[in-house]
Amino acid sequence: MRRFHLLFHSVLSVSLCFLAACSSDVSLPVEEAVPLDLCAGGDALIQTSVTRADNLPEKAFDATVMLTTRKGDYSGLTAKYEGSHGVTVGTNGSVSWKLQSSVQPVYPETGSWLYAVAISPTGVSDGSGNVSYTLTGKEDLLYAPEIRGNKWDGDRFAGNTNSGYDKPLEFSHLLTRLQLKACKKQTGGLAVKITRVKVNEAENTVTLPLATGVPAFSGTKGLSLLPGEGSAGKEVPADGTAITLGDLLLPPLAAGHTYTLDVETSTGTYQDIPITFSGTSTDRMFQAGVSHEVTLKLSDNELGILSVKVTPWELVSVDDDLDLVP
Repeated sequence: MRRFHLLFHSVLSVSLCFLAACSSDVSLPVEEAVPLDLCAGGDALIQTSVTRADNLPEKAFDATVMLTTRKGDYSGLTAKYEGSHGVTVGTNGSVSWKLQSSVQPVYPETGSWLYAVAISPTGVSDGSGNVSYTLTGKEDLLYAPEIRGNKWDGDRFAGNTNSGYDKPLEFSHLLTRLQLKACKKQTGGLAVKITRVKVNEAENTVTLPLATGVPAFSGTKGLSLLPGEGSAGKEVPADGTAITLGDLLLPPLAAGHTYTLDVETSTGTYQDIPITFSGTSTDRMFQAGVSHEVTLKLSDNELGILSVKVTPWELVSVDDDLDLVP
């Protein structure tokens, strides 16, 4: 009996030593951190419509990408993997990080979903998931709706083995554009200088919910174009030649509504001139992503609208110096 007890004790000791040795040699696998890559636009880089501007601008621009682990919730953005990051969007759809440090954002190591939206000009969230801007009429406002991705090949935002699974940031215009021109109604008479064109109903503040991308406009009404070098005005020649005054980017209007203009000239100020359309459907006029060419006609003592037509939104200026509302 004593011999059996000693034998059992010896076997147990060897077994415990074996288990201890095995435990010291086994290590748990470390989850790989997969860097987060993005792309923009895809086929939307190509102009596909002469009336709507659902393509990207034709030059590189800066944007802010917001990342969250909570679908449709961009408040706070303080959890791990969340935050806002500056990027540069190239004309070929590339997206490069403008990192404050050398650390590139990564996907959650567990394989959980990460959600992203993007805005341009660059902006800062107010903590509740909104970004506000002050509009001057010179800047475009772009938004890319929510996409989702995770670390697994085929589910990533970009960089999948099969690029057909990539999910680009699809930017669209949130404003409408006026391209203003002017000419004399009849040849001869006086040359007239236009010094200011004011769009009376255009509000100058916009609040953009990151989750929806549906802007809310408010603030002071009246956005102005000051044509000419140094805003000194631009002369409309007496020979009837049409000149370009410049562009204004404005809040879109509900269907059936219109803008009115105040035009200051060297011969007087003309007020409350309605921008009216004729010979075409007005359903999409002054809608987001629609560009309009508006030609003013002047005589020596009166001013009106010669024509309004929808034109391609071919080139967009996104000014990174757009003022943020405190």
